[in-house]
Amino acid sequence: MDMPGPVTLRGERVRLEPLSQDHAQGLYLRGRSEADWAYMPRCAFVDQADARHWIDDALASPGQLPFAIVENAKDKVAGSTRYLNIRPEHRGLEIGWTWLGAEWQRTGVNTEAKFLLLQHAFERLGCIRVEFKADARNLRSQQALERIGATREGVLRQHMVVQQGYLRDSVYFSILDSEWPAVRERLQGLLDRAGQTLSSQTLSSQAPSND
Repeated sequence: MDMPGPVTLRGERVRLEPLSQDHAQGLYLRGRSEADWAYMPRCAFVDQADARHWIDDALASPGQLPFAIVENAKDKVAGSTRYLNIRPEHRGLEIGWTWLGAEWQRTGVNTEAKFLLLQHAFERLGCIRVEFKADARNLRSQQALERIGATREGVLRQHMVVQQGYLRDSVYFSILDSEWPAVRERLQGLLDRAGQTLSSQTLSSQAPSND
């Protein structure tokens, strides 16, 4: 496995573009809600300069490959994600630093982003292990990882010092290359159902009013 380079990953709903300063304004506009960053290592963006600084840090971080998540239909930046802790010698990496603006939460966008990242990792990069970690307080994230078929491995206690000096416990999950075909099928099913749900919502919103 070689160190992965910048690449655009394209899906039906979203594409993952190599993160750049061109995404700064969109990321700032989506990343101002404190609630959305409650379990992240840092707080929400305070201004566009803060977003630009965050992008610079992401691009300069060794062993990481950051992406902007862009909605295809509206060509709008929806959030960000990245590969990190990339270990070519061990054929493994982590998917993390994933966040979305409120408009795209619970819409299937995160599921498709995970699908694209996992597909690229296992089918193009030759990974044998992809891992995730979640704040022990973030039950929603843990449930989402279990839902896609990731295996809970354990807890690293006082693993990180995060916002306001909180000593965070991190829960680790992983997917192995031998498990990827089943996870891929599960993810595809989730995406298919999400598409049906979105279509139903669209038809409902177009139905005539009874008022």
